[in-house]
Amino acid sequence: MGNLFREKSCRYSIRKLTVGTASVLLVAVFLASHTVSADTIEVKQNESTLEKTTAKTDTVTKTTESTEHTQPSEAIDHSKPVLADNSVSETKPAEANVASATTNQSSTEAIVKPNENKETEKQELPVTEQSNYQLNYDRPTAPSYDGWEKQALPVGNGEMGAKVFGLIGEERIQYNEKTLWSGGPRPDSTDYNGGNYRERYKILAEIRKALEDGDRQKAKRLAERNLVGPNNSQYGRYLAFGDVSMVFNNQKKGLDTVTDYHRGLDITEATTTTSYTQDGTTFKRETFSSYPDDVTVTHLTQKGDKKLDFTVWNTLTEDLIANGDYSSEYSNYKSGHVTTDPNGILLKGTVKDNDLRFASYLGIKTDGKVTVHEDSLTVTGASYATLLLSAKTNFAQNPKTNYRKDIDLETTVKGIVEVARGKDYETLKRNHIKDYQSLFNRVKLNLGGSNIAQTTKEALQTYNPTKGQKLEELFFQYGRYLLISSSRDRTDALPANLQGVWNAVDNPPWNADYHLNVNLQMNYWPAYMSNLAETAKPMINYIDDMRYYGRIAAKEYAGIESKDGQENGWLVHTQATPFGWTTPGWNYYWGWSPAANAWMMQNVYDYYKFTKDETYLKEKIYPMLKETAKFWNSFLHYDQASDRWVSSPSYSPEHGTITIGNTFDQSLVWQLFHDYMEVANHLNVDKDLVTEVKAKFDKLKPLHINKEGRIKEWYEEDSPQFTNEGIENNHRHVSHLVGLFPGTLFSKDQAEYLEAARATLNHRGDGGTGWSKANKINLWARLLDGNRAHRLLAEQLKYSTLENLWDTHAPFQIDGNFGATSGIAEMLLQSHTGYIAPLPALPDVWKDGQVSGLVARGNFEVSMKWKDKNLQSLSFLSNVGGDLVVDYPNIEASQVKVNGKSVKATVLKDGRIQLATQKGDVITFEHFPGRVTSLTAVRQNGVTAELTFNQVEGATHYVIQRQVKNESGQNSATREFVTNQTHFIDRSLDPQLAYTYTVKAMLGNVSTQVAEKANVETYNQLMDDRDSRIQYGSAFGNWADSELFGGTEKFADLSLGNYTDKDATATIPFNGVGLEIYGLKSSQLGIAEVKIDGKSVGELDFYTAGATEKGSLIGRFTGLSDGAHVMTITVKQEHKHRGSERSKISLDYFKVLPGQGTTIEKMDDRDSRIQYGSQFKDWSDTELYKSTEKYADINNSDPSTASEAQATIPFTGTGIRIYGLKTSALGKALVTLDGKEMPSLDFYTAGPTQKATLIGEFTNLTDGNHILTLKVDPNSPAGRKKISLDSFDVIKAPAVSLDSPSIAPLKEGDKNISLTLPAGDWEAIAVTFPGIKDPLVLRRIDDNHLVTTGDQTVLSIQDNQVQIPIPDETNRKIRNAIEAYSIQGNTTSSPVVAVFTKKDEKKVENQQPTTSKGDDPAPIVEIPEYTKPIGTAGQEQPPTVSIPEYTQPIGTAGQEQPPTISIPEYTKPIGTVGQEQAPTVSIPEYTEPVGTAGLEQPPTVSIPEYTKPIGTAGIEQIPTVSVSEYTKSIGTAGQEQAPTISIPEYTKPVGTAGLEQPPTVSIPEYTKPIGTAGIEQIPTVSVSEYTKSIGTAGQEQAPTISIPEYTKPVGTAGLEQLLTVSIPEYTKPIGTAGQEQAPTVSVPEYKLRILKDEKTKVEIIGGATDLEGISHISSRRVLAQELFGKTYDAYDLHLKNPTDQSLQPKGAVLVRLPISSAVENVYYLTPSKELQALDFTIREGMAEFTTSHFSTYAVVYQANGASTTAEQKPSETDIKPLANSSEQVSSSPDLVQSANDSPKEQLPATGETSNPLLFLSGLSLVLTATFLLKSKKDESN
Repeated sequence: MGNLFREKSCRYSIRKLTVGTASVLLVAVFLASHTVSADTIEVKQNESTLEKTTAKTDTVTKTTESTEHTQPSEAIDHSKPVLADNSVSETKPAEANVASATTNQSSTEAIVKPNENKETEKQELPVTEQSNYQLNYDRPTAPSYDGWEKQALPVGNGEMGAKVFGLIGEERIQYNEKTLWSGGPRPDSTDYNGGNYRERYKILAEIRKALEDGDRQKAKRLAERNLVGPNNSQYGRYLAFGDVSMVFNNQKKGLDTVTDYHRGLDITEATTTTSYTQDGTTFKRETFSSYPDDVTVTHLTQKGDKKLDFTVWNTLTEDLIANGDYSSEYSNYKSGHVTTDPNGILLKGTVKDNDLRFASYLGIKTDGKVTVHEDSLTVTGASYATLLLSAKTNFAQNPKTNYRKDIDLETTVKGIVEVARGKDYETLKRNHIKDYQSLFNRVKLNLGGSNIAQTTKEALQTYNPTKGQKLEELFFQYGRYLLISSSRDRTDALPANLQGVWNAVDNPPWNADYHLNVNLQMNYWPAYMSNLAETAKPMINYIDDMRYYGRIAAKEYAGIESKDGQENGWLVHTQATPFGWTTPGWNYYWGWSPAANAWMMQNVYDYYKFTKDETYLKEKIYPMLKETAKFWNSFLHYDQASDRWVSSPSYSPEHGTITIGNTFDQSLVWQLFHDYMEVANHLNVDKDLVTEVKAKFDKLKPLHINKEGRIKEWYEEDSPQFTNEGIENNHRHVSHLVGLFPGTLFSKDQAEYLEAARATLNHRGDGGTGWSKANKINLWARLLDGNRAHRLLAEQLKYSTLENLWDTHAPFQIDGNFGATSGIAEMLLQSHTGYIAPLPALPDVWKDGQVSGLVARGNFEVSMKWKDKNLQSLSFLSNVGGDLVVDYPNIEASQVKVNGKSVKATVLKDGRIQLATQKGDVITFEHFPGRVTSLTAVRQNGVTAELTFNQVEGATHYVIQRQVKNESGQNSATREFVTNQTHFIDRSLDPQLAYTYTVKAMLGNVSTQVAEKANVETYNQLMDDRDSRIQYGSAFGNWADSELFGGTEKFADLSLGNYTDKDATATIPFNGVGLEIYGLKSSQLGIAEVKIDGKSVGELDFYTAGATEKGSLIGRFTGLSDGAHVMTITVKQEHKHRGSERSKISLDYFKVLPGQGTTIEKMDDRDSRIQYGSQFKDWSDTELYKSTEKYADINNSDPSTASEAQATIPFTGTGIRIYGLKTSALGKALVTLDGKEMPSLDFYTAGPTQKATLIGEFTNLTDGNHILTLKVDPNSPAGRKKISLDSFDVIKAPAVSLDSPSIAPLKEGDKNISLTLPAGDWEAIAVTFPGIKDPLVLRRIDDNHLVTTGDQTVLSIQDNQVQIPIPDETNRKIRNAIEAYSIQGNTTSSPVVAVFTKKDEKKVENQQPTTSKGDDPAPIVEIPEYTKPIGTAGQEQPPTVSIPEYTQPIGTAGQEQPPTISIPEYTKPIGTVGQEQAPTVSIPEYTEPVGTAGLEQPPTVSIPEYTKPIGTAGIEQIPTVSVSEYTKSIGTAGQEQAPTISIPEYTKPVGTAGLEQPPTVSIPEYTKPIGTAGIEQIPTVSVSEYTKSIGTAGQEQAPTISIPEYTKPVGTAGLEQLLTVSIPEYTKPIGTAGQEQAPTVSVPEYKLRILKDEKTKVEIIGGATDLEGISHISSRRVLAQELFGKTYDAYDLHLKNPTDQSLQPKGAVLVRLPISSAVENVYYLTPSKELQALDFTIREGMAEFTTSHFSTYAVVYQANGASTTAEQKPSETDIKPLANSSEQVSSSPDLVQSANDSPKEQLPATGETSNPLLFLSGLSLVLTATFLLKSKKDESN
């Protein structure tokens, strides 16, 4: 059978192996008949959710429990033998397939499900529903290496990998084991040293000296000879392992023999499937590689008449690769032999050069018959078969044992398989999926878009970057799949190599090794952010092990020696193997890379940054960081010329050239030292070393900007001596930006360097290999350019991704997959600069989306949902606690909750907040202010640009900013437009300038983030080099290149002949104000002279020393008069002899800057406005405009059809040009224009065919609508009755340039607007006022005056501005706008606006920090900065507010009703008249209201009981202000809900005063009110018994104020309505006259906190210091209990800290308990179990008392019929109201539990009223018993 199989056509798949717990009792008695049910209440908030989100759950089966955030299943310990159990039942399973609960995604949202584990109650983030990600194909893999590489599907468990071909009638599963390597030491080697040559450090001094002397050639020669390593067999290579091959004996081969063929990989379950139907039977194969069971499993089933009948082999892969196929040669690296038994096939062998041993065992489990052959097994008559594969080597990650371990490989692999055979297939698969999804399901992503039923190959082929979100999602998750599959933590695990774990040949590209100059680092870039930190452990262990031979490399190449267990430094270079290969490569130019150790330390240290594992940091990471830092502390060399500590010599990876301290090395050492110092300081160790490192760190100076504005790659590159041999402008490596990504050297606060980095990337270009594009995705993401990053992603998908979604270099290289996943994550989340930035680089095509599970540094899991690129919700799960710092536009205005409880965060700066968290906290941000996210700007012509952007909810207006871009790309000359529309036309552009626009939305006076920039370039018309208007001399030739504009260029090379200047001249006529020339730049091109209109204007230089640049801007000539010009370009015979320069130029295309004069609209022949007769036909030609033409041919048609050979072209403008073909076979066209006959057009030429050529034009028409007809002339010569139309240029009338006026922002009380006049020409300006129908039109009289229409009012112009009165009837409602626009003829500018807004709006209210459990002070209650009069409230009515039970916020007044505020002793108004200053006022007996008049400032008011001032005012001294007996609230509420506020016993001043003097106020015998009031209602103000001052007055003396017996009101009462008063929003003076500023009022000295249990309604009110450390109330209660005829409520109260420990307050606090009847007494149960009566007060339905010790309390009600006190005077503990209180922190941080009142579970009645002592004794006992079961923790204090 074996021989027969080998003769089959699939020779590639099989090779024949020849090698072979006394008072308690009392209580108990009492309780026997007196049962108590005290409900325990820990008030907790419900967890927050996203709309329709779902908790993370497994998707294996319906019965599978959640496995999220659990450790992966333990892997089998293979260091011990596993005994086989041969008594395995082989009965057929009831069902061959595992039912998966995974469903296709039908929505982007899902539902949050509670965690069913009630013990842990772990908070969970809202998550995105998981898609079922699949790769699907409709044909098998090709039987070649190309098929393996590009089509076969990968599975893996981290150690083993396999590729499944999915064949028909046969199958190949090619497998690998990651430690199977050649090279390295043999088991008995004693001289292996990691390939390091000896004593090469001795040459370093000479090389460094040569470089310092500028002798680069000498340094180069020395480095080439000495700083290299060997190229020998000890380097080794990753080897292929084996093949599991099957031939199905009863099946036919070929796609045409089956139906319903499907081959797929479900990366949600990490399982491949192949299925097809043949002859009525459906065959199905599933393959996965299990980490928990350590086997690769293939399960075969059939459904139908045919049984499974197949032969299977397990053979050694010995293939080599050549030219994308398997060669006819076999490798000679391995030897092995096969043995068989009824249970399976054993393959054992040895790697020849290093004696590494390996073995694999393929076990079989089936209900069919198994026949054993010499090298194979045959299964017949089976309904199912399960193949179980295990593969191992004796490799150990231990250099001290020559990387070997003592293991019985045969026993091991057989034992693993036998254990797996003891489980049915469903169990194996379930174990596998559960383990895999514990990792994979952590991150879920939805970028919008929709799934399309197509194969993965088709999805790639038809990929559209604007609609390809599903493919991009898949590509992101595929990278995570590959990382899980190729890197899992287990003993001796190696990291993922250049090909992950997969390899089909023994000569893989780059030996499939570990490249350390970007590739290995890139492999692990996605590990931490994509929540797969475990997968990085093999990489960290590998690097740790590498230090062993790395110390030898440090000694031999750097002279840094480690002795006697010292760790003084280690070194590694570009390439490495599993065997500690640390020597440089055998070629200096790519092999020398000493900073590789520093770069790998970034990956290692990031494990701690993302996990915060302190033990791992101290024990594992720090020693590695320290040794690496020690190496560089010793190796750095001081360069006196640059005053730097440098890496010398240095070489930019694979690019060049040999220099001193290049940017790559310096940046990596900077990062290493930065990270090392951070860790050492954190651990408080090695201070001396830190000091040394810091000194060198300060002089690394890694970043420099070259003269072109780019980041230097080499420090010397601007010097004349710099040699640039081998340098490529578009090189795939961008090593000098390693500090941008993955480093932290750059930040967004370093604009100069970021711009230089941007210029660098632009210069490098978007090309490159797959991994290079992936690298650039990350770099552009760090530059916050999401669109550019997405463009690179699209490029990678389109051009560097294989059918199976593997990245290709080419060839296949897995780092590109990992880099792309990292890049997508970086676009969505960044955290490298000390704060977390959500959506930092979101591209426009991902405008809506969701992601959950990404991890930020600090170990915060992140969940986000966004719409229109604006965050809608943002959540963090704090896995370890710590400070959360978030940076996002206007995030300080969002609503923040911790575990469902509202909190306030510290505002660090605009857009950045900080919040302390504890482990397990879920922090959510909601209600983000909107912002402009979708700005587009399109230049319509030379003077006009059209802007559109998204509408922002709540925006009152938008501010557009326009800046001029200069030739270097920098912006200047700012112009602003204010509009309330989202569509704006700017008609004031300079045709020769380019511009940049930004827009920000304004929410009143609150600014949102500025939108991303939108650019408009200079307006131009393009002329290709083949444009028929251009004339070329005979020296010019044609060249075709698809990368050029139009695919062509014109070149002239004077070395090819004896040419005159005329021959070497190109003549370009154009109409406009300038011309740009584009062409090629190369080292072989020279110079050309340029003349315009016969005058020499300069030269064009086509030379560059670097790589060829195509489509490059060669020169630009502008500033010409607007009109027709002629440019000539003449190649110069002489040149500058630079390199291989010669007298040659190359022209690609031209940009005509048309100026204001002419605008062209291009119409294609297929334009829908054009009407064609039936004789016109379509033709396609790629050389035509839009590749199409219309032609009419009537040569062989009836003459009557001539009328159908007519085209009718309507257009609007002043002219039209006609383009078409000219050939010798074409004739003439008859022309009419607006019904008039015009000269005919001739399409004939006797010469070569001319495509897209100008046929004719009709110009100088009146501006308007016209109709042109073209008809084939039937009188054309015979055979030429034919015309061909390609396109038309419609010439538009000159665009009108019209600037917009501008209006200064409105301030409250403004009577005029300040209008700035537009620049340039304009006829009139129209101004529209809200509420007034007709606009006010202004026309210019002269340079200094304008006149209005209608009343002919003359307005003076001063400084280009006019002041226009605002009409009284103007509706000043907030958000209303005054508009203004310019008029010129029939053209108007877009209107600009000034919006009526509240002056006192602030961007972000002051906020106090709080921890997640609320143990920091609650927000301070303040009355901030009153600068507005008391008594005015705009036009709206403020709400009624009362204290202490605030249920609405204390804040702003919208349209609500005003509060009732009474001042009982004053009944007449105090006010001011007109604009005059008010006198000093003394008012002993006011009985009339206090009011203010109009918009004037009121006088300072003194109320005799106040003895200290309220607030501060400007620079004057503040007056004493006293208000007696306020009992109701001062303040207004907005629309939000406010906290309940009760404020006891103010004994400290509220407010502070500056050092200023107050105004003197006197009112001599006024008998009428001063001032008038508006239409507002005045509130009644009542303040209860203030006996101490509100506010302090610094050190100044308050003014003496006397009021002589006024018995009548001061002021006038008029007929007006009393004023409405709203206090919390006042930003103008309180009680000052004239223009002085009133004092500022604030309450900073006494900070209150209010704790409230929402269920029991218990309130605790105290000072912040008294309640320090307390976060919430723990309250239990029983209500309406009966005892000896009396009724009582009982409460057990405790104050808790965030960790639920009981605390007592540091001072007395107020307790408020709800009551239901008249109260007789309130009792406190002392620690000795005695009852103590408390002084209490009843107010507002609550019993109030003070206490400093919390325990058990009883509220005893009066017996029925007892009298109640008519009046209960408030006690000293009454709460004083304060206006403008901040929102209070809710009572508890945790989840809300079930209701805690137990009215039905009452104590039984015990009789009628009896002796009070009996009652008290009984009550004491009952209270003790009632809460006996409380926790010991509650009694601790």
